[in-house]
Amino acid sequence: MTPRTKTFRSLRRAFAPGAVALMVGSLIVASSSCVSAQSWPQRAVTIVVPTAPGGAIDTIGRVVGDRLALIWNQAVLIENRAGAAMRIGASAVARAQPDGYTLLVAHDGTMAMNPVVYPDLAYDPQKDFEPLALAASIPEVLVLANRIPATNLPELLELLRRQPGSIDHASGGTATLLALELFKSMAAVDIHDVPYRGGAPAVAAVIAGDVGLAIADIATANAAFHSDRVRKIAVTSLTRSRAHPEIPTVDQSGVPGYEVNTWMGFFAPARTPPEVVAKIERDIRSVLQLPEVRTKLQSLGMEIRSGTAQEMRQVLAADIAKWGTLVRTRGIRIEQ
Repeated sequence: MTPRTKTFRSLRRAFAPGAVALMVGSLIVASSSCVSAQSWPQRAVTIVVPTAPGGAIDTIGRVVGDRLALIWNQAVLIENRAGAAMRIGASAVARAQPDGYTLLVAHDGTMAMNPVVYPDLAYDPQKDFEPLALAASIPEVLVLANRIPATNLPELLELLRRQPGSIDHASGGTATLLALELFKSMAAVDIHDVPYRGGAPAVAAVIAGDVGLAIADIATANAAFHSDRVRKIAVTSLTRSRAHPEIPTVDQSGVPGYEVNTWMGFFAPARTPPEVVAKIERDIRSVLQLPEVRTKLQSLGMEIRSGTAQEMRQVLAADIAKWGTLVRTRGIRIEQ
């Protein structure tokens, strides 16, 4: 058999019908992958908020989502899935199809505190999610119902030490629960906690006088700043809020070293295509640089962060370690 005949037979085997079909199929798959990455999104994107409407997470989800819709030329839907200390919404996104069409906006309570509080958590923040962007951070504020006979934090501490357990605290999730537990430990006071389905309902309960005290981030507590039924007695950052410099810090007012700052970021289900993850990160960073977005968020007391996935990944890991240490060393127990 001549070399030419052997070459012809080899080519004929290589391009047999089955081999041709396999090659064509592979090309189609590769082509589809490129097209989906380049043309995403081709339909509406849903951002899941694991709290009730009205809080800081909901606000930043809507503000950023509105601008992403303009960039993507697709609808961006906000879906509030509150309950179970934000576990319902986060678990739903962890199980969602990893195609970029279902995202999560969450804060440290959802992603860094829940893992150290709930041993049976249905999601792993570091394994089941792909960080997209660290968007903002915000201090919390202690708001006190007017019916409580205290006008500042020193007076509140004196009352709590004189009458342990006499004041109830409204919590909107794990973040405010741990903020409260840290406060109780460092101030050596006893406060009973009453859970609500999100920060906004918790603040509303204080305004209504149903509960005496709430620790909520400044954006979520916005309604309290426009109410004459509550007092804003201290912020939880070590420095005063630029948006509300008239409010002293907890550190300045009788609990030295107390500090809690809430961060908020965006996440996608694990195994979302890297090209889609990179596009969402770039677009969120662009949105966070818009003057109208910065003005809106800063007016609510938020500090704009880098918007990068890398910083989100680093902050998440550091906070899981920090809150885990706190829970273990102080023996904090939260009713589940």
